[in-house]
Amino acid sequence: MSRVIVEVKELTTKYITRYKEDIYAVDHVSLKVEEGKSLGIAGESGCGKSTLALSLMGYYFPPLYYTSGEIIIDGRNISGMDPDDVRRSILGTEIAY
Repeated sequence: MSRVIVEVKELTTKYITRYKEDIYAVDHVSLKVEEGKSLGIAGESGCGKSTLALSLMGYYFPPLYYTSGEIIIDGRNISGMDPDDVRRSILGTEIAY
């Protein structure tokens, strides 16, 4: 079995509208990517593909908010990290969009 380089466990993110409504764009998503493998995300327009990619990189800017779950990049759980730290230490060197 190859080494897992990206693992997502039960990730949930939401948008909060100006009317204070919660829109869940990523709802309990789990996935694994092994070293040397690729993963494609397909779906209809507006189904959350880009939001999932942004979430994996720590791009949580209003109106997008992290709700729950884990994002593990090369053995490091980045879900609890400050988004600025994620961008400084990982974005562009280990993950890109």
